[in-house]
Amino acid sequence: MAVVLQTLVDSDFEHVVKITTSGTTSAGSIADASELAGAATDPRMSISGIEWSVAATTQIIWDATSNVVCFTCNGSGSYGFGDGAPSLANNGGSGVTGDVLATHGTSVGTIIVRFRKVSGFDNIT
Repeated sequence: MAVVLQTLVDSDFEHVVKITTSGTTSAGSIADASELAGAATDPRMSISGIEWSVAATTQIIWDATSNVVCFTCNGSGSYGFGDGAPSLANNGGSGVTGDVLATHGTSVGTIIVRFRKVSGFDNIT
């Protein structure tokens, strides 16, 4: 069981992370919004792009009292990254933390997620 994270970018307006998965993970953290550059009060992000190649279904989840599935990856593909697709807003509802999780069955794969810093950061430019 493992989710290995590599931060590729943590700038004023975006955070990009490479996620390598192996084994089985239940709600492993892929972004702790309060730990990112410029995080102030109640930080929130949207997802503006995802690229993936995974062996089993992997869900990207908004952390909240009752977690909300944001996106489901299976096989290989991409979303966003300049194709005109809208950002995926955090609609976590009650108890939303701003953090993002991933969960998957027995899987080996790689996912790259580009987050847009939306609010709660004091360095958004």
